[in-house]
Amino acid sequence: MRVRLPVAALLSAIAIALRGAMAMASSQNIYVLSQDDGILSVIDTEADEIAAKIAITGKPAAFAIDATSRKAFATLPDTGEVAVIDLDRRTTLPSLKIGGQPFGIAADNAGFLFVGDWSANQIAVVNETTGAVEGRLTVGKAPAHLAATRDGKRLYVADRESDNVAVIDTKSLKILSEIPVGRAPFALALSPDEKFLAVANVQTATLSIINTESLRIVSSPATGAMPYGVAITHDNSEILVSEQHGGKVSIFDAHTLLPHAEIKVGRYPEGVAVLRNGRKAYVANWFSGSISVLDLKTNTEIKKIKCPEGPRTVLAGAARD
Repeated sequence: MRVRLPVAALLSAIAIALRGAMAMASSQNIYVLSQDDGILSVIDTEADEIAAKIAITGKPAAFAIDATSRKAFATLPDTGEVAVIDLDRRTTLPSLKIGGQPFGIAADNAGFLFVGDWSANQIAVVNETTGAVEGRLTVGKAPAHLAATRDGKRLYVADRESDNVAVIDTKSLKILSEIPVGRAPFALALSPDEKFLAVANVQTATLSIINTESLRIVSSPATGAMPYGVAITHDNSEILVSEQHGGKVSIFDAHTLLPHAEIKVGRYPEGVAVLRNGRKAYVANWFSGSISVLDLKTNTEIKKIKCPEGPRTVLAGAARD
């Protein structure tokens, strides 16, 4: 027997269903790479809990997400490989054997990876499907983090032991500029509007803010000791910096470049990621084996999520997650 709902009840049920569908469509996962345990954790940002753990063979150093192929790629410096993870099926695929000591990595979202070889001081252009290295470019010493523009045409590389940032035209595979920054640059964050790049200089305890049009430093604000992670909110208004020695995250106004908040987190915080809606950020506490969830409206830590040991890199997935 069919049961007819009153019109008001029917409309209410439809509204609830639509809200649920919209929430699912706009939800966004956070992915955390734990180096010691070799695990990629998937965090459900609605519940702020780990929804899945994907085992990776070896000790992964960093990872990138290709938004088009829906895969993650994690570097394995000890074996000269790049691990491949299917984010939809939450399984690993055969690794790409590229040699060297892969560390930093970025994806162009069009089938290619840029991989920094820490010991050879090179950037390799790698075919995601075949693993073939289709080009190499020598850069400064110890290329650490990499950041690519959305169209994949430009790549920024933090050369940790050369104290500069290399700017690369990926089509010609040529260096456009080598910009001197502070000592031991490590983490990079390209603003969502791609107008500026923030560089965390570990040993100088500064940020280098680079105008991406002029390729010049416009400011070098001081941070706390050992800044190891940096992220920028989607509206380009705030810069978050994790500071290892203080066990905290400082939040800078991206316009004035003055810090206006500090949030205590776990021990030796490193990677930072911000949700697209700007409400929350997630921080990898390397020595605490946890993820701090930050409320960016109140600038407080609202939760710690226990995770596999050695969390270092944190990335936000696409909104379709």
